[in-house]
Amino acid sequence: MSNAKPFAPSDNNIAYANATVQQLDLLVADRKTWESTIYKKSNENLYELMAKCKKIFEDKFENATSDNDRKAIRLEIAHRLTADGIRVQKNSTTLTMFVRYVFGSDRKRAHGYAYVLKAAISHGIRADGLEKFILDEGGIEEIKRKMVASEKAIANKEKRDKAFGLVKAKAELHEISPLVSLDMPIVNNRTPYVVLVAKPMSNGKTHVVAVLKNASEVLVNVLYKHIAKGDLDAQEEQELLDKEMAGLKGKQASNDSVVTEEPVAA
Repeated sequence: MSNAKPFAPSDNNIAYANATVQQLDLLVADRKTWESTIYKKSNENLYELMAKCKKIFEDKFENATSDNDRKAIRLEIAHRLTADGIRVQKNSTTLTMFVRYVFGSDRKRAHGYAYVLKAAISHGIRADGLEKFILDEGGIEEIKRKMVASEKAIANKEKRDKAFGLVKAKAELHEISPLVSLDMPIVNNRTPYVVLVAKPMSNGKTHVVAVLKNASEVLVNVLYKHIAKGDLDAQEEQELLDKEMAGLKGKQASNDSVVTEEPVAA
C-alpha cells in the first residue's frame, strides 16, 4: 500500500488554478460566440481560439513556477469537467483537459483539436505560429490523420523491435542448444555466419540446397527481421482466431442459458 499523501493544494495553488480557469472561461465564451455565428464560414477564429488555448497552456502550465501549481490546475479543471458530465481519466494529459474544457463536451472534435496542438508541440511550434502551422500542414483533419498514423507506426515499430529482440535472443540460445547439428564442415569462412538455404521435402526430411559462406551480420539481421515478422503474423492470426472463438463460445453460452418451456398438456 502506498504511503504517499493525497495532494492538498495550498491557498496560493488554488488561487493560481482559479485565475487560470477564469482565463479559460473567457475562451469558453469566445467559443460559444464563434459556434453560434461563423463556425461554418471561417476557420480563422477557430485557429485563433486554439492558439489562445495553447498560449494559456504555455504560460500557466508549461511555465508554472511549481509542480503544485500544475497539480492544482489539473485538479480544478478535472473537477469542473466532471461537474459538466465530462469523463476525465487519470492519464488524460493536461493539454487535452484544457481543450475539452474550452471546446465543451464534443469529445471527437476536442480530441481532434488536441491532436493538432500535440503535433504543434512536437514540431516546436509556439502559440503565435499555430495558425501558419495548421495551414502549412493542410488543415486540422490532415494533421490529425498524420498524428494517428504516426502513433500507429510507433506502436508497430515497438512490436517489431520486441519481436526482433526475441528472435536474436533465441538465436544466441541455440548456439548452445542448437535446433539441429549438421555434419557439414565449413572451411575458410571469414565471418561468424553462414546462411543455409533448406527445402522441406514430402518425406518429412529437410534438404540443405545451398550454402552462403561469409554471410554478413547485416544480412543475418535482415533474416532475423523476416523471422520476427513471420512470428508477429502468426501471433496476430492466432489472436484473431482466439477472439473469434471467444465470440462463438459466448454466443453458445448465451443460447444454452435460454430455457424453453415444454408445452402444457391439455
